[in-house]
Amino acid sequence: MATDTDTDTDAFDEISLTNQVVLLGVAELDRRGETPVQTHDLRRVCETQLEGVDVGVVGTLTEADVMRSLYRLEDEGFVEEIDTERTSPTGKGRPAYALDIAPELVTEGVADELLESTD
Repeated sequence: MATDTDTDTDAFDEISLTNQVVLLGVAELDRRGETPVQTHDLRRVCETQLEGVDVGVVGTLTEADVMRSLYRLEDEGFVEEIDTERTSPTGKGRPAYALDIAPELVTEGVADELLESTD
């Protein structure tokens, strides 16, 4: 896991709102002890999180959107791909991802509108 000094909250300004939503989902699952996570499970968590906030820019997240975000977040050092033994029904490997920074940094760094509930 990267240290807190490796990723400061300014780094979040460089990633899109969609990527921030995905990162927030990984952080939530990390807090629950449910990582590493696969794309399809992460997408469901992200959709649930988006229901409670007023962010029209993100729209509906597809599994492909989540996968692209995970690739970008991995490149930026926010998440890491974890080798798992899981495979899809067709026998292909399914990548799983875990948070590579402290979950508290995610909460501090993502856009405020992603944390403000409309409830």
